[in-house]
Amino acid sequence: MQDQPNRNLLLRLFMEFFKIALFVVGGGYAIIVVADDVFGKKLKWLKEGELLENLPIFQMIPGLIAGNTAIYVGLKIAGRIGAAIALLAVALPSLIIISLVAYGYNQLPLNHPIVNSVFLGLRSSLTGVVLGAIITGWKKSVKGYYGYIAVTSAAILLTVFKVGTVPVLLSAMAAGILLEHLGYGAKAGDEQNAGIALKPLSAAKKATLLISSVIAATLLTILFGSLPWIFAKFGILCFGGGFVLVPIYMEEFVGEAAPLLQLKAEEFSNLMAITQITPGPVAVNAATFFGYKFANIPGAMVATASLLLPSYILLTAALTGLNTWKNNKTVKGLLRGVKPATSALMISAAISFAGMSIWTLNQDKLPTINPTAIALAVFATVAFLKKKLSVMAIIFISAIVGAIYGLC
Repeated sequence: MQDQPNRNLLLRLFMEFFKIALFVVGGGYAIIVVADDVFGKKLKWLKEGELLENLPIFQMIPGLIAGNTAIYVGLKIAGRIGAAIALLAVALPSLIIISLVAYGYNQLPLNHPIVNSVFLGLRSSLTGVVLGAIITGWKKSVKGYYGYIAVTSAAILLTVFKVGTVPVLLSAMAAGILLEHLGYGAKAGDEQNAGIALKPLSAAKKATLLISSVIAATLLTILFGSLPWIFAKFGILCFGGGFVLVPIYMEEFVGEAAPLLQLKAEEFSNLMAITQITPGPVAVNAATFFGYKFANIPGAMVATASLLLPSYILLTAALTGLNTWKNNKTVKGLLRGVKPATSALMISAAISFAGMSIWTLNQDKLPTINPTAIALAVFATVAFLKKKLSVMAIIFISAIVGAIYGLC
């Protein structure tokens, strides 16, 4: 990590994350797999597989997986300013696209056969890419009897019983802490090493930052009322992915009793469908939409920034202090406990992608299999494991094949 990163490095960091967020449909789990390929395999800025190895850290800190991934890479490569720029790059495609959607989404050709086929190709490729990532990282994430019991239990809870992400992660953390304190911890040298050393801010910079933050918060409250505080609260409550926020969004924005907006349930349902087929993290897409409905483009910007700011603060603090605490039994137990659970979360994500591409349920709730989607998912899995193509190339090829399929 450079103390004073040059502009070219920052620009490259921005552009790589912007491209990832712009072209990857499917949210945080897809984005972290692609980012791991870009920054580990292609650019060699990180060691290959580093982001996936540190996924347990990103799960433990409030915030979106995509945002936490950007913060980690930015901090590692270019310090605090790098983290801010990477986070901006992840959020910007959602801000642009969803603002356009909110402005006139009734005119968008989302039901056009070719458009649907392109997204079918994207989701099929992501099914294979995530499956390949699960296979690649299995040995590091799932170890011993506890690992297999934990990943199996978590996967069943998530996919069969539809238990929320937060309870599953908290249960895994508690189990890991218990085992560590009972003397069944990981072997020496097996601890996670995600700590990042940064030069401390000077007293003058801290004072300037504090005064600027107070002034900005005051102005935003005057202009937008409770909007920034509501989305900052959402950012703090978000563990393990954007879908955690969906029921909370419904309480705050849907129905006549909703405190900020009173959207109809049908409009909210349409929004959720759109966020599934547009690039960017689901929770950021939704935040942008709600902010736009509240105060047009300025509202979209404030809602998006407020959602992501808590994770920037909390993850930066956690990563810069992790080396101090990494040998603490409780911290080691947290990390060990949550590792298999993150594999289960990725299994759940792969099943979700497959359910939007490989198979769909008809009116009789019976699965309809799509052979083209199966072929693309197999291609993506094999290509990912063979490492002959970049993940972005796999996604683009699948989208093109999907478009051709739509023309036939």
